Amino acid sequence: MSNLRAIKDKIRSVGKTHQVTKAMEAVSGVKMRKAQIAALTARPYALAAFRILARVSSSIDLSRHPFMRARTPEAGKARVLAVVITSDKGLAGGLNSSLLKRVVTALEDRGVSRENTGILAIGRKGEDYFARRGYILEEKIPTIGDESLTTDFGGVVELVSNLFARNEYDECILVYTNFRSTFEQEPVVRTLLPLSVEGIEEMIKGITPEKGKFTESKETTEKLTHSADYLFEPSPEAVLETLLPRLVAVELHHAFLESKASEHSARMVAMRNASDKANEVEFLLTREYNKARQSAITREMSEIIGGIEAMK
Repeated sequence: MSNLRAIKDKIRSVGKTHQVTKAMEAVSGVKMRKAQIAALTARPYALAAFRILARVSSSIDLSRHPFMRARTPEAGKARVLAVVITSDKGLAGGLNSSLLKRVVTALEDRGVSRENTGILAIGRKGEDYFARRGYILEEKIPTIGDESLTTDFGGVVELVSNLFARNEYDECILVYTNFRSTFEQEPVVRTLLPLSVEGIEEMIKGITPEKGKFTESKETTEKLTHSADYLFEPSPEAVLETLLPRLVAVELHHAFLESKASEHSARMVAMRNASDKANEVEFLLTREYNKARQSAITREMSEIIGGIEAMK
């Protein structure tokens, strides 16, 4: 009887877990769709900013600006600041672990030592990972809510810009998870500073997913790089000084939205797999319970029959 009670308790426990995972799957599905739509609706602003940059580039030499001038440090002495966007919570499969491995690989490919690496962690998972391994944490920022705006990243842009302007780092990379589809998320590394027209163009092309109903809105940026003469007020230099921080904020905001969509998608898939596994375990436990119950009934009937036969 105690064995039957233990199996029944397990069935009840698995059933409650199944209810939780189904609820989390539904919530993550809704959040994923909202995050994907938010990433796509922010695209016109990124396109407009890129158009302005393309027009300014025809009037001045962008490479003279400190934020767009490539630096060539000595071999083995490169200093890199990594802006890493992870989630605050787990239960999202291998989403965060894949991203963190991508960060380490990117730093190794650049030949950057741990002492010359700075980490700006957006999200608790990235903060915990690099703090345990002795990296320099320039700043740790809790994940911003899903309903975020480009202006919410003003503090991050200011911090990154100041560190880069003071020559404390030669390069700033942005590492996040790009949302490709519900079942596919890809860790990507982009150069945040120094800015480049090619890097911004690649970022804009990556906003629209390759699959899904939003693929019809995918555009190319080939027409945006045309040169023409424009008049700027007060000057092209002043326009560029105002534009560049906003472009950095646009890249950060886009990366954050992509990371959010990837996080909710990965968690939805993980919770769906957990729900399926809970169903399977519940079925196996129920079958085991029925076998044990039938065995107990058979044993009791045998004892009764044996007692009756002994009384004759």
